[in-house]
Amino acid sequence: MNFADRVIDVIENKGPLVVGLDPHPEHLPPSLLQRTRGNGDDPLDAFAQAVFAFNRAILDCLRDVVGAVKVQMAFYEMLGPGGMKLLQRTLLEALHLGYLVILDGKRNDISSTAKAYASAYLSYPVLPGNQVVPPQWPCDALTVNPYLGEDGLLPFIEEAHRNEKGLFVLCRTSNPSAPFIQDMGEGETVYQRVATLVDRLGQNLIGRRGFSAIGVVVGATYPRELELLRKKFPYMLFLVPGIGAQEGDMEKLGPAFARKGGGTLVNVSRGIIFAYREGKDLQGENFTGAALERARFYQKRLRQTSQGTLQ
Repeated sequence: MNFADRVIDVIENKGPLVVGLDPHPEHLPPSLLQRTRGNGDDPLDAFAQAVFAFNRAILDCLRDVVGAVKVQMAFYEMLGPGGMKLLQRTLLEALHLGYLVILDGKRNDISSTAKAYASAYLSYPVLPGNQVVPPQWPCDALTVNPYLGEDGLLPFIEEAHRNEKGLFVLCRTSNPSAPFIQDMGEGETVYQRVATLVDRLGQNLIGRRGFSAIGVVVGATYPRELELLRKKFPYMLFLVPGIGAQEGDMEKLGPAFARKGGGTLVNVSRGIIFAYREGKDLQGENFTGAALERARFYQKRLRQTSQGTLQ
């Protein structure tokens, strides 16, 4: 099935919330770390085992409330080889539980190298002798950087098309210094030009619901830009980070949603998976319960926002 159609199905069946599996080491529940403390010689590998226990518990407790997760690769790469194995296990677990899985790596390079990235994340790698191996980083969609231009994006788009995967291209990012580069340009800014390029390149990947499988990342911290882009591109998928720890305003997200409240996935990471830290359970004995309660809150509020019924 076309990736965009799967996104619309997730939004209709569960809601627009995406939970980010960003395991900040300093925020992991102390009680969990105590229970999973390894006896091996490699502290990074032992810590990776603790992170997987955390991820698996979060995925299991949210499965009836949340339809999509976003896995940020940086937190796994920092743990070395054990962390990369952890990344693979986390992706497989999320897919097994039925989540739509977005891998957040923001990859890209010149076209020949971009082709290798695209093969790694969106396809079945082919070894010499035409030996095809299973995907090592299985996911439904990947975030990519458009800075190298069209020839850097095309290999990803070709693999996404071939394998019914999706892409989210960085467009208007949520960080404070984004305007320094992304607002440059006379008449058409950099972020607007990126969206125009994505719209053109995604025309061959439009699903039966009218949306293309190639979307953009637009931060909740820039609601005016979100509204402008949605008006210009009513059938483009949006991935919206910045709610929660980055202080994006949920009440201003209404214009980001397409007709009938579709087309937009909203990511919340720390505000859900580490919700236990905001209560009295400082050891995180019931971190899953706190995460589930917070996920229900965000899902309900985002549904209301998308339908224009936020109270």
